[in-house]
Amino acid sequence: MRLFVLFVLIMTGLFLGFVLMVGMAIVSGANLSDLISEGALKFDSTMMIRLMLLINHVTMFMLPAIAWSVIYYKKAWLSGLDLNRSFNWRYLVGGIGFLIVAYPIVSKSYEFNQSLDLPSWMSSMESQTEEMLKKILTMETPLALLVNLIVIAIIPGMGEELIFRGILQKELYKTISNPYVAIVIASLLFSALHFQFEGFLPRFFLGLILGLIYYWTGSLWMSICVHAFNNGLQVLLTYLNPEMMDQDFESTIPIKWYALLGSIILTGIVGYWFYIQKRDTDRLSIDLAKATSQNLHQDE
Repeated sequence: MRLFVLFVLIMTGLFLGFVLMVGMAIVSGANLSDLISEGALKFDSTMMIRLMLLINHVTMFMLPAIAWSVIYYKKAWLSGLDLNRSFNWRYLVGGIGFLIVAYPIVSKSYEFNQSLDLPSWMSSMESQTEEMLKKILTMETPLALLVNLIVIAIIPGMGEELIFRGILQKELYKTISNPYVAIVIASLLFSALHFQFEGFLPRFFLGLILGLIYYWTGSLWMSICVHAFNNGLQVLLTYLNPEMMDQDFESTIPIKWYALLGSIILTGIVGYWFYIQKRDTDRLSIDLAKATSQNLHQDE
């Protein structure tokens, strides 16, 4: 029922976003029928496309997530989403390191994804998205870079993590009682709902990385920051090297067998470090709870 409510809120957000986009089309003089068929590409202004993406992420992810949390957690919605935890810079550095050492694995999964013979309708869905990304990733000024960092990195990092990790993964964990199965399912949905099937596997692995970081640290801020870092890095590299727009970021790193092996080993090491941190934190929490219980019994 809780996930059904989330679905209803997301659909409501999509409708609200569509209404706002229609309003933008009327103001800009775009043809509504063309807008429905071509989406954001119908806007001639790159800034208008960026604004549309911003509205889409806010209405589809951020607002539904906050509304859902207020419904079920009331005034404690920040703690319900694990956004009240103190910011741990050590975990943040570890999370970014975990992402970086896993890049060769992600890149290899992209190579495998590209070797698959996908149906034509899947490939056709990619072309419109790629064309739109090329438009907004054309950054000729530092202001355009700053706007893209907000629209492509910060806002999606927050909105998508609120939905897929803060709510969906957490709710699945409560139902399944196995955190790693919940992480896998949430990651599959995270990748599938982007509707970019030529990059399904690398996005799935990114979801796994973010889900593990959230589970191990217990703070949604960590996965939000790592997600924003991942997107922001791609934006920054494209700004510094515009030729990257003609390539997929995952395919820009040549992957040799020794690089892949090193990535697997380093990813395992960093992951084990996170696992140890969580184990020790859980033990400390249990010991504190026991000590508190004993003190209460003594007072009685």
